[in-house]
Amino acid sequence: MSFAAQALRKGVRRVLLFQALLTLTVAAAFGYARGRHDFMSAGYGGALVMLLSAWLGRGALRSAGLGGLYANAVTRYAAAVVLLGLGMGVLKLAPLPLIVAFAVAQFGFLANVHRS
Repeated sequence: MSFAAQALRKGVRRVLLFQALLTLTVAAAFGYARGRHDFMSAGYGGALVMLLSAWLGRGALRSAGLGGLYANAVTRYAAAVVLLGLGMGVLKLAPLPLIVAFAVAQFGFLANVHRS
């Protein structure tokens, strides 16, 4: 495995770990304040972000070119819309905790910012 691939894998792991920490924090706050249903809703929103982040890392490793990266991005956006709709529509999860956890977990990408 090349150095770049190892660095990418390490970065993806770091981001996923930080996103899991953020998700658990938000879910615990909603669970404490509003109950089990909101805890589960927030957990779903954060888990969705982690799934999409893992998908991004996998796509970046497997991509043969710019076209592959664009296809991965379009697929991830479509999956995000479908899975958010599934969570709120079919699973009847609470929208506020789901969206808040989704947004907060996105900040997990800051875990991969390197300081010089």
